[in-house]
Amino acid sequence: MRFLLLVVAMFMALNASGQTATSGLWTEFKARRERLPGLHQEFEVVQSYKTNLRSQSSLRKIVLDMSQNKWRERSVSGSGDRIRIFDGQDLFLMEAEEDEYVRAKRKAKEDDPEPGPYGSSDLDWAKAKELERRPCGFKGRDHTCIIISVPMKPLMAFGTGILITRISEGIALLAFDSETGMLIQSKRQAVIDNGRGGYQYNLTYSLTKMSYGARPDATLLKLPESGVHEVKELTRWNVARIKKQLIGKPAPELEVMDIEGNPVSLAELKGKTVMLDFWTTWCPPCVADAPALDKLYRKYGGKELMIVGISVSEERGVVENYLKSHPHSFPVVLTSENELPRPYQIGVFPTYMVIDPDGTLTTAVEGDQGFGELRKFLQKAGMEAE
Repeated sequence: MRFLLLVVAMFMALNASGQTATSGLWTEFKARRERLPGLHQEFEVVQSYKTNLRSQSSLRKIVLDMSQNKWRERSVSGSGDRIRIFDGQDLFLMEAEEDEYVRAKRKAKEDDPEPGPYGSSDLDWAKAKELERRPCGFKGRDHTCIIISVPMKPLMAFGTGILITRISEGIALLAFDSETGMLIQSKRQAVIDNGRGGYQYNLTYSLTKMSYGARPDATLLKLPESGVHEVKELTRWNVARIKKQLIGKPAPELEVMDIEGNPVSLAELKGKTVMLDFWTTWCPPCVADAPALDKLYRKYGGKELMIVGISVSEERGVVENYLKSHPHSFPVVLTSENELPRPYQIGVFPTYMVIDPDGTLTTAVEGDQGFGELRKFLQKAGMEAE
């Protein structure tokens, strides 16, 4: 199926002050979608970050089923397979083929949650502008698509320590099917100041497949009736689970920013042996292993080895103070400032994962291993160590 490509330049959106205001179209589109008995859409999603020095991007697929005010969204990528279900009253989050689910907390007067492609809380619809109308590009009976520019709200978020994130110069370009209210393509672009230099953020949803008219299977839009149970948070991964499900397979994708604001991507580290060190400042074995890790990195880092320290659930100020007396020469990532994929949401410290140069996860261990043992694990992954 051939769909419209959203190719309107960003400068057109930013200079569309003379266009007709379209602040009410969002409500109209939603009403038209809800009049459909059912709607199935599949999107390719590209998310990218660009700094003055480098850029990185990730790709995932979203499968969306909707019926009136109920929906199910499945997000599939190299980092996991997650499902969100809104049954008209509650929002649930779970992993595919797992038996746990989390019920999201909602405020009494809070609007109903929206699936990712239709998320609008960051958009200022009062300032929306219609840019043009053109054929959507459907095979057979074509529809008219309405191209709209919507400014992103200049949000400010206070993080850990004194970190402040500001979103500025944000714009979204959206293409909607005027007949059904379906989103055909969405592109958001924003400049984000995270207190460490800033970067450009892009998020694009492109429709690849769709159907509408028939009601979806009712079981899709609610939790399974048996075989699952509610938890306060999804169980963290541990070494036993990692060994059972991931050893010998490609390591899940990991794209994060380190404490200095530099991007860290496993995809860009292929060709090197990579050790992921999950630690906390209050963990005695973590402190005991730190000198051995730093020695290992000073000897092999920059050649065939990369160590990435992942500080779990601690604020920036705490970690920065710790690093003053326990300096690390390798990158340190804060989970308090990065959303890690589920297989990297670790709850036992220290935990070490070793990934070979081909990107295969070869080793996962817990506890105080010491320099000698850590070197053995790296040798097993293919690094020649003395």
